[in-house]
Amino acid sequence: MKSLLLLLFVPSFLSAAELKTTNNGVEIAAGSLGSFLLMYPEFEPAHKIIEVKASGTQASVKYEGGPQCDVSLAKDEVGVSFRGVSADVKSWKMTTLIDIGFAKGGSWQIADKNGVFPAEKASPPHIASLNGTTFLVKNAQGQSLSFLTPDYAFQQLTDNREWNWAVYHWQFIVPWMADRAATKIKVTSDLASVTKLIDPFGQSLKDAFPNKLKSLEELKADVEADKAYYAGIETPKLDRIGGLPGSGEALGLKKTGFFHVEQKSGKSWLVDPDGNAFFHLGVCGFAPNDDYTYVKGREGIYEWLPKLDSEYASAFREGNSDHFSFYIANTIKKFGTAYDFEAHAARMIERVKKWGFNSIGAFSPVPEKAAFPYVAHLPTNEWEGVPRIPGAHEVWDPFDAATTAKIAEDIAREVPARANDPLLIGWFIVNEPRFDELPRVIPSLDGKHACKRKLVAALKAKYSTVEAFNTAWQAKAASFDELIGSGLAVTTDTAKADVKAFVGVFLETYFTQIEKVFRQHDANHLLIGSRLQPITIEDEQLCRIMGQHLDVVSYNYYTFGVDTAALKRYHEWTGGKPMMLSEFFWASPKDSGLIGGREVSSQQERGLAYRNYVEQSASLGFVIGIEWFTLVDQATTGRWFSQYNGESYNTGLLSVADRLWKDMLAEMMKTNHGIYDLLLGKRPPFAWDDARFSGK
Repeated sequence: MKSLLLLLFVPSFLSAAELKTTNNGVEIAAGSLGSFLLMYPEFEPAHKIIEVKASGTQASVKYEGGPQCDVSLAKDEVGVSFRGVSADVKSWKMTTLIDIGFAKGGSWQIADKNGVFPAEKASPPHIASLNGTTFLVKNAQGQSLSFLTPDYAFQQLTDNREWNWAVYHWQFIVPWMADRAATKIKVTSDLASVTKLIDPFGQSLKDAFPNKLKSLEELKADVEADKAYYAGIETPKLDRIGGLPGSGEALGLKKTGFFHVEQKSGKSWLVDPDGNAFFHLGVCGFAPNDDYTYVKGREGIYEWLPKLDSEYASAFREGNSDHFSFYIANTIKKFGTAYDFEAHAARMIERVKKWGFNSIGAFSPVPEKAAFPYVAHLPTNEWEGVPRIPGAHEVWDPFDAATTAKIAEDIAREVPARANDPLLIGWFIVNEPRFDELPRVIPSLDGKHACKRKLVAALKAKYSTVEAFNTAWQAKAASFDELIGSGLAVTTDTAKADVKAFVGVFLETYFTQIEKVFRQHDANHLLIGSRLQPITIEDEQLCRIMGQHLDVVSYNYYTFGVDTAALKRYHEWTGGKPMMLSEFFWASPKDSGLIGGREVSSQQERGLAYRNYVEQSASLGFVIGIEWFTLVDQATTGRWFSQYNGESYNTGLLSVADRLWKDMLAEMMKTNHGIYDLLLGKRPPFAWDDARFSGK
């Protein structure tokens, strides 16, 4: 999931927003009001950005066709100065995103028109479209951020939920006038107001919903109510791992002592260590994580916050007083004991097994005392010392010797300890790398990056002379050396083909390296890919290369209806590799007190959406598992690591008050408990008769 821009629940006492240039735009940090990104100017008609050089208060932006924009920052002020703008340019614009959290009591004003941010999807999606030079956003507390645009601006505020993206979008468009090539945007903030927004259990004060916890007495009474609920659930008979007893013999599957995949009668089967069919029904975020929230600087919005040195010390993340979990605090109140991961994991495993889930999914530590299947992540994260290519999300440079050495070192240190664990299903490489950004990003880099130097070397090898290169790319380079340090405009068909071919070399090098070093240290487990986003997996070249190196392709497939034709296409492109749908959820803001995510209208609809998704996918014959995101709802005031900009979605099987979303779980259990009958063709897949879920 991605961090967006401004968050609703945000008091602060800073007097001014802080401005900083980045490779993507001007970052505006307004204390606990949040931060957002004002994107660098875009032209109409479009001239793509080919190079950005940003440092502190200055940035230089170069565009295809020759235009340039110099950005300079002063207190509360963004200055832009254009040079070399071609005659075809009619206007320029700047945009930003505003967090969906503003739907909970936030308001806006453009010129003399004002309104509230809609809690439900706006129809039509354009909330406001008018001429004006002032724009103000205000949260539920009355804190505000305002912009003064250049003269003659046209502004538009849009609800992007129309396109399944829970965020608001604001832009201003200014006619291009050569005599106004230099102008300024004023940014000011008013952060003095403070209002209570969150109750002692971490729930929204303003929202009422059926599952809302109202008192400590209710919380403690839930202990016995939960016992009765779980005692009433009948579960199907499974083998000791969670697979289907007797299916190994019936299907002719092998018992290897480890999870593996087999093909039988044109279907892919995930096989458990005992040799039985096993459909991976995983839950991401098994340990507390997304339920931690960043409390520093906005303590005044909470009706209750304990001290670090109290009985709630274990509710603070790793002893950090800035990061607090109301979920953990509620379990301390409920069960009367401090948080301990092993005890938490044992309790959760007992619960999810009742609901028919059989594995721990991504973003989860591994309990040492509880025997339960799980997936793991290779140690390739940026915080583990593996740097990323700027502008290409979660992608490292396989041509950089220091990077590849660090990956090899980390894998050699971490992987062998689990290489013989029969409960480990497989290893993810990384989460949501944006390989689709490489054709744009690599040509824009400077010579500090090995992949850019490698690209120029490939162009030199192909064209021999810079004159031949200039002709093919319609460039004006004096030498190949000049290309290394500057952004390249990829405008001709030949240039695009050259970049695509180089990206293919990049990807082949990347996957060859990771497969080789992984296999050196673990010959027993599955390499289960990189949890790709829809925008990334829709690439035949990438899929064909991945398919040569992975055991399973993992796809973070967020959708309403399942596009079975697309899934079949990716399966074919990868050479018939099995697929895991490794992240998805639906949220119901109306009855959860949370906001955002892919929305449905009730908790039961969340369950119906799950049934439709899992069964339509599993029936294809090559989807071997899924992972629901997540076990517990995200914190009402957003995830800790995004500080004031964190997602606050109804993702969980449980609420912040450790209350079950029973209507959803009742539907989920129908699928989970009957999944093997579906896989063996004993019943048809469930299809929800709802227009939203009939296709893509």
